Amino acid sequence: MDTLPVELLRLIFSHCDPKSVRNLRELSQILADVGYEYLLSPQFTAVSWRHDIERLHSIALHERLRASITSICIFLGELSYYDAWSTSWFQHFVTPPDQRNEVMGSARQEFDRIERGRKTVGPLHLRADDLREACSALPNLKDFEVTFTQCPLENELLREVFDYPSCRKLDRPQTYSNLDAIIFALHGIPLSSFKVDRLPLEVFRMPSRRTHWYTHAQSFNSLETLNLTLDPSGLQGPGSAFRAVNGLGRILQLATGLRKLKLAFHPYTSENSKFALSFRELFYDFTFKHLTDLTLEGVSCEEDDLRDFLARHGSTLLRLRLGGRGLAKPFEVSLGGVHLYEGTFKSLFTGLRSKLPKLERLHLEGIFECEHHELPSHESYNFYPLTNEDWKEFPRPRWVRSSRKTINCLPFEQYVLFGGPYPGNALTQHDF
Repeated sequence: MDTLPVELLRLIFSHCDPKSVRNLRELSQILADVGYEYLLSPQFTAVSWRHDIERLHSIALHERLRASITSICIFLGELSYYDAWSTSWFQHFVTPPDQRNEVMGSARQEFDRIERGRKTVGPLHLRADDLREACSALPNLKDFEVTFTQCPLENELLREVFDYPSCRKLDRPQTYSNLDAIIFALHGIPLSSFKVDRLPLEVFRMPSRRTHWYTHAQSFNSLETLNLTLDPSGLQGPGSAFRAVNGLGRILQLATGLRKLKLAFHPYTSENSKFALSFRELFYDFTFKHLTDLTLEGVSCEEDDLRDFLARHGSTLLRLRLGGRGLAKPFEVSLGGVHLYEGTFKSLFTGLRSKLPKLERLHLEGIFECEHHELPSHESYNFYPLTNEDWKEFPRPRWVRSSRKTINCLPFEQYVLFGGPYPGNALTQHDF
């Protein structure tokens, strides 16, 4: 095997799992040398109950290993013990008692182990300098994700309850500091993608934190993909919301090279509600010159405001997703739709036909409603998903059934792309 070309040896290593890589490297000096760069996965995942930041720091200072890391995912999610315990008990209510006690006992032991580890390790922001030095020393780092919802645990029961938004706990002040540390660490890093799946929106209301983000997020101009899910639960009153939206807009406008943008709003204190958003306040007249993919979820807005924002991107926009899963529980219909407090969807979709000439795909998911319930023009729809966010076909969800009056968005996509009679007249629903 030592006589094979290096390129072929690399191809072999690229198809091996971590254990096989280690075993293969032990066969000869040549294989040990070629396989060195395959010792680590290109994606590094850090959790809050292990000393992963220290491990990342060591890798980043290693001359040969640091080139292996191309993406980092930091998991900062926590479970609310009592909510998780009651949810899991009801989930296993019909399970035989002995089996239920065993499953829940194992989950509790894992939960206790994690909490002990989290107390030992301490919060992420205490290691901000190590994180920044590590990120700065990784020459191939391109993708960075901060997740509070994608549970990496091996325990099946803990993973199940993490799918219930009410079981997730968030220490907001600590989260502010942790996110500040992450943005500080990314200063000057030419990332391609950045994602946060629960970003407290009030961060951008606070002058000091807004300035901190604006200072250290200047490297966002290299981003091609930006995926932000905002939690507006910490905002109090319209004045607070206005300042937060204004601050968010300043950060978004740093990402001048974006091709893919997702903005979702998940209000954890009111899972069925939508966030009132003015695109004029968020962006003024700013346009993303290269935007091809756009996702908007969980917003309540004016028809004209939304249409004008979309029309500004008509020369580049190819794929548009409105709505999403939102904060729905696993057995619930999708909640992250769109609400129009002025205008109608018929007028919106009719206008988009001429405003988005390059549009190739349109996807709608969740509950779509407009105001004026008493008028004949009132529309409400409950869409189930046909594709995932990568536009790959999505299997029909188990929660879809006729009693819930869920429909798919294909007739609306056909209408926007190719014209014909408006499908909403026949599909309008008034309850779910």
